[in-house]
Amino acid sequence: FVASCRNFDGGFGAVPGAESHAGQIFCCVGALAIAGKLAEHCDAELLGWWLSERQCDSGGLNGRPEKQADVCYSWWILSSLSMIKKVDWINTARLEAFILECQDDEGGGIADRPNNVPDVFHTYFGIAGLDLLGYFKRTGKGDAYRSINPMYALPRDICVQLGLEETA
Repeated sequence: FVASCRNFDGGFGAVPGAESHAGQIFCCVGALAIAGKLAEHCDAELLGWWLSERQCDSGGLNGRPEKQADVCYSWWILSSLSMIKKVDWINTARLEAFILECQDDEGGGIADRPNNVPDVFHTYFGIAGLDLLGYFKRTGKGDAYRSINPMYALPRDICVQLGLEETA
């Protein structure tokens, strides 16, 4: 079923024939990776192009064409790019700056966009995105955060404890 949701643009929709969407792409790429079928059912070059085209002028990422950038796509897209080994296809410095710009310096948390109200959802995905960008290791804050596995969206150490294959 997952393979039948693949589109001409390399992305995946929620059902066969549905528009490609970054959140659904993460679900499909992750499911295929877990099943060991990613190489068989995913054109990494075409999908990498579609995902990298989601980077907006702000440096953030959107979930589909003609939409605004949103911090949550830092996770959905970066995790998918990580699984297909194409993170270097986007401007990671600009994405990092976008995520940090969405942080609320006074009250804490991360919002969907700069100057919006932060929430738990976007805070989690913003932190997870920063982790995939290597921000915490590079800034010396790596001990304060547990690295996230892009395939399972769980801390890597938990994946090891559970015996989940560390392929991404």
